Amino acid sequence: LLTACLIGVVNISYAEIDSKLPKIVSSEWKSIEKVGEAKFSKFGLHIYDASFWSLRGNQSPQQPSIATALSISYARNIKAKRLLSSTFKEWQRLGFAQQHPLDAWLESLEKIWPNVQKGDYLVFVSSTDGSNAFYSGSKILGSISDPAFGPAFLDIWLSTNAKYQNHRKELLGESN
Repeated sequence: LLTACLIGVVNISYAEIDSKLPKIVSSEWKSIEKVGEAKFSKFGLHIYDASFWSLRGNQSPQQPSIATALSISYARNIKAKRLLSSTFKEWQRLGFAQQHPLDAWLESLEKIWPNVQKGDYLVFVSSTDGSNAFYSGSKILGSISDPAFGPAFLDIWLSTNAKYQNHRKELLGESN
């Protein structure tokens, strides 16, 4: 999947990176690049804008490398409970219920995710060392240390079985 994500990577300025990702990500990993972005609407209502980011280049073995980030800017108020429910439904639809500890992940997410307001953005960062964290602005909201969590969470948007394939293609930089 990471190889597929690197196809069509768009170069952007450091100022643009700095405005969309937590400072810890953009300042320590200057080679992170936006792969793609998408606007998500349902029933004609704008729900959120998302952008997918990937780290390119070699990092020092002493320094953990951030592999990917997904930034979501919300266009509507959404309760954390609704985000949890939608996440669970997508994991079930993708067939993850028997492969992963969904209950434990949802319990962790319940402690991490806030209710979001129009204009808020959350950023998910998945490192190559298997750690995963959620940010709001430059503030870390919480982390999940299970190395299987990052790929499973990103699969909601990036899997070949993702529910919204046009959205997936845009995030992966594959659309025209």
